[in-house]
Amino acid sequence: MHEIVNGIEKIDKEDLVLVTEEAGRTRGHVKKIRMIQCVNDIEQYSFPNRTVEKWNALSDEVVTAHNVHSFKEKLDMWRYGDRTL
Repeated sequence: MHEIVNGIEKIDKEDLVLVTEEAGRTRGHVKKIRMIQCVNDIEQYSFPNRTVEKWNALSDEVVTAHNVHSFKEKLDMWRYGDRTL
């Protein structure tokens, strides 16, 4: 998801997720993803839809990592630590 949201993966992210990059956000991080309304089970259980809640639960420090290696390190620290960095 990090690669899709940050444009590292060469796919059209607008077809998969709705990233809301709003400045001045008071909760969560600046790269939250909005849940897409699902019409059928294929959309509901697709990769982007299954990962939205998990992505939005991450801290700002994790999702704003500069590269994939840094993201993975911070994700592991967040996941196996006390959910803070």
